[in-house]
Amino acid sequence: MKNDILFRTHLQYQIDTSQQAGDSDNVITLADVESINLHKCTFNDFRHAVLYVREQNPEMFFVESILETIKPAGYIKTKLYDFIELTEYARHEVINIGNMALFSELQKVANAVELFQKEISKVAPKPTPVITFDDYNNYDIKSQPIVAEELGSCVITGGNQSAIRVTAHLHPSSTEEHPIVRVNYYSLTMGFALDNVDVIDLNNIYLDNASLIEAFVYMSYNDYMNNLYNYSFDKLLIERSIDLDSIDDMYSKHCDLRVLDKIS
Repeated sequence: MKNDILFRTHLQYQIDTSQQAGDSDNVITLADVESINLHKCTFNDFRHAVLYVREQNPEMFFVESILETIKPAGYIKTKLYDFIELTEYARHEVINIGNMALFSELQKVANAVELFQKEISKVAPKPTPVITFDDYNNYDIKSQPIVAEELGSCVITGGNQSAIRVTAHLHPSSTEEHPIVRVNYYSLTMGFALDNVDVIDLNNIYLDNASLIEAFVYMSYNDYMNNLYNYSFDKLLIERSIDLDSIDDMYSKHCDLRVLDKIS
């Protein structure tokens, strides 16, 4: 809780001062950023990565000083941080504060982070297979779902709990006809994964009275199938269509997904 308050105080300070800094004029090349791992890097590396994406995509313009709001409380220049988690955390904290102008800028940064991850994965060296397998005609090859890819995520804050990041992934047993989603929880304040793991069968969700965790999974999966990310459920949070303050709320509170489908 103490760390959460420190972050909020730090974030509000950065909101008040972020417009005072100017943008960098240095040109950043692919060679400068291709080795950066946004899950574990310094702030300077993170800044170079997203500014590189901004330079390559002028329509994705954001003010460089906005990046200062993503620094955590107690920031240390040489320390390595997970800036993918921190960007997501800052974005949701801004929703809680109610500064939608800053949220719009942070959304552009989040898009730049996502695009950087995709672009770098294309140039990353591919591992060489140990054995070459060519006799495909005698075997049935079953395609497997991409279980490592995130379908969606959200951050829960409030009450006496630390900030918790909730993520949805396809379960290894999932198929197109029978989608099954695994939900994991990560404490952003404490910096470790929680033991909680949910496995939800989308075909078994009662749409008339779904729990919020089922709504999160349902909307994340449908966003993913429509090439969207964190769109529908985030919209409900932003518009205050649902009230979510703790993990307990994800299970105890319910909603009519038939109605939410129409408004989202």
